[in-house]
Amino acid sequence: MIQLGRHEARPVPSALALRFSPPQLSRDSADYLALFPRLAAHDCAFVLFSDLRGFHLDHQGEVAQNLAAKASRQAFAARIRALVLMSDHPSERQRATFANFWSIPVEVHDDISAATRAFLGFHDRLIP
Repeated sequence: MIQLGRHEARPVPSALALRFSPPQLSRDSADYLALFPRLAAHDCAFVLFSDLRGFHLDHQGEVAQNLAAKASRQAFAARIRALVLMSDHPSERQRATFANFWSIPVEVHDDISAATRAFLGFHDRLIP
């Protein structure tokens, strides 16, 4: 199940958490792709915490994700201030890919405590 809501450590509209809860359901890919325009239309600037470990898109889903990201890029970029990703195998390449595409600060972590600290730090520095 794909869930988007306020981060429990900072439950305000500018602190968003995107999470995947296994098992992966047939509608999860569509639900995930529907989030791009939703986030692009969010009513305030935000920092996003994303933990999609275990969630996978097939090739068609990857293509749709790229199209959705490109279509919402300008509006999304006007709202998102930073991104913290949870990853089982964080890499500089992964961080750089997201940072370059969205032109925002990005951190990638495999430790939930470190990721939460990074998320709260970004929120405190970048959201008035």
